[in-house]
Amino acid sequence: MGMSASQARLLSITSRLSDNELRSQTITTAKMSLANRTKEASSNYINALNSTQLLYTRYDDDGNKVQEPLTGTSLCQYAELKNQYGLINNNNQILVSEIDAANYESSADMYEFLDKYGVLSEPGKGTFVQVVNPDWQVAWDEYNKEYEIWKTKEPDKNDEKYHYTEEISTGNTELYQNFCSAGGCLGGAIGGLNCYMHVLSDAIGPGMHTTSDGHTFEVVTSGSWNWNSAFHGRTIFDPITAALKESYCSGDVIPGGTEQGTINGSTVTIGGPPSDPTMTVYQRAVDLLWEVHSEYDGSPTGGSGSAESLQKFFYFVEHDLKQMEKEEVDRFDEDLYNKDYADWKAEEPAKPDVPYYIDKEVRKIVNKDKGQWYVNLWHRMNGESQTKAGTKDEYGNLVEGGTTKTGLPMYKVLEDGLMNSADWLKYALDKGSVTLERVDFTDPTEDGTGLIDSTWTSIIWTSAQDITEEQNEAAITLAEVEYEQALRDIEAKDKQYDNQLKRLDTEHNALQTEYESVKGVIEKNVERTLKLYS
Repeated sequence: MGMSASQARLLSITSRLSDNELRSQTITTAKMSLANRTKEASSNYINALNSTQLLYTRYDDDGNKVQEPLTGTSLCQYAELKNQYGLINNNNQILVSEIDAANYESSADMYEFLDKYGVLSEPGKGTFVQVVNPDWQVAWDEYNKEYEIWKTKEPDKNDEKYHYTEEISTGNTELYQNFCSAGGCLGGAIGGLNCYMHVLSDAIGPGMHTTSDGHTFEVVTSGSWNWNSAFHGRTIFDPITAALKESYCSGDVIPGGTEQGTINGSTVTIGGPPSDPTMTVYQRAVDLLWEVHSEYDGSPTGGSGSAESLQKFFYFVEHDLKQMEKEEVDRFDEDLYNKDYADWKAEEPAKPDVPYYIDKEVRKIVNKDKGQWYVNLWHRMNGESQTKAGTKDEYGNLVEGGTTKTGLPMYKVLEDGLMNSADWLKYALDKGSVTLERVDFTDPTEDGTGLIDSTWTSIIWTSAQDITEEQNEAAITLAEVEYEQALRDIEAKDKQYDNQLKRLDTEHNALQTEYESVKGVIEKNVERTLKLYS
C-alpha cells in the first residue's frame, strides 16, 4: 500500500510540474508579444510625427487671417476676400458640389443660375429690354411642320379621280361632208324649197319605214319627183343610212329657240325643239319626213317650204347628223376638284399669333463680388454663352459649348462626402488625379461677363500662397496619447505576467522538493524489498 501511494503521489507531482512549465512558456510568449505591441505603438507615433495636413488660408470680414483644413468646400465655396479655385480632374472637368450642379441643371441661362445664389436685384427692379420671343420660334417651327404636312395633301389636278372619259361629236366628219355634197336638193333646201324632203328620203333609203307613232310609208327610187323620192346615188347614201340607224340624236337645246349656222357656205336659220337623245337619228329622219310631207306641192322641187319646217330640217343636219359621230375625250371634273380644293384650303393651319419680340427683364447683379464668382463658375461649367449649351438662344440658334474637347460635359459632380474630406483632397493632389485652376482677373473693376476680365488658369497647388502644408498637430496629439496609453497597458500587463511567473516558480520549487522526497522514499522501499527477497 505504501509503495502504491508514493508512486501515485509522484505521478501527480510530475503532472503538476509539466503543467507549470507549460503555463510558464505561455506567459513568456505573451511577454514577447507585448514587445511587438510596444514596437507597433511606437511606429504609429512616429508616423504621426511625420504626417502633414494641407491648410487653406483666407480672411474673414474683419480682415483676420483664418486657417482651416483644405477641402473642396473650403477651397471652392464662395466667401469674401478669397481667391476662386476649381478642382479639375484628368478629363479637364471642373468638380462641383451637388448643390452647384443642381442649380446649373435647373437653369436655362446664366441669370437664372445667378438668381439661385441671391446676387440679383429683386424682380421688377431690373431693366426691361426687347428680346426675341423664344416661344415665337417654337410656334413657327410647329406651324411650318404642320404646313408642310398640309401642303402634301393639296389636291392634284393630275389625279385620276378628277378625270373621266366622255364621248363627244367629232363635228365636220367625212360622213357629214358626203351628206352635204350629195345631189342638189340640199342646195334647194337652203334656198327655201321643200326638196329637202328628197334629202331625208335619200338618208333613210328606199323601202318601207315606220314612224315612232306607228305610221308606215314607202320611199321609192322610180317615177316622178315626190316627197318620198330617193333618186340620188346609193353609193354615198347607203353608208349614211347604216350610220343613222346606229347613232342617236344630240338632244341639244338651242338658247333662244334659233341660231344661225353655215351649210356649204350659206347661212341658214336653225331651230325647232331639241331632239330626243334616246332616239336614233334614223328614226328622227323618218318622223320628220312624215311630219312635213303634207307640205309638198307635187312639183319636182316641192314648192316653198315653211320656215318652221326648214329650221327643223337644218337642226337635224347641224345637230343630230353633224354630231352623231363621237370620239372619247378626257374630261376634267372641275366641280369635284374645286370642292376638294376648297375643303383642303379650309384645313390650312393658322399662322401662330405669337409676337416676335417680348419685353424681358434684365436684373442687375447687386452683389458684385459674389455675382462675379458665380458668373465665373457658370462659364467654366457651360462655355462662353450666357444661354445654356445645347439649347436654343433667343434667335432660335443652337447654343454650342458645354463639353470638353473629348465630348464630355465641362463639369462633374463631386459628392458631398468627398467634397468635405481633407484626406481625400490631399491624396488626390499628391497623386495628381486632381489639379487646380484659379481665376485671374485682368481688370476686376469691370462688371464684364466673366470672360472679358477673368480667366481660369491652371496652377500647381504647391505654388498657391493660400495653401500651406504643416504638421498635423491633432494627429500627433492623438498618436501620443494612444502611445502613452499603450505603454501603460503593456507595463501593467508585463508586471502581471511577472507576478504569475514568480508564483509558478515558487510552486515549482515546492513541487520539486516534494518530488525528491517522495522519490527517496520510493527508492528506500525498493531497497528494503530487494534485501527481503534476497
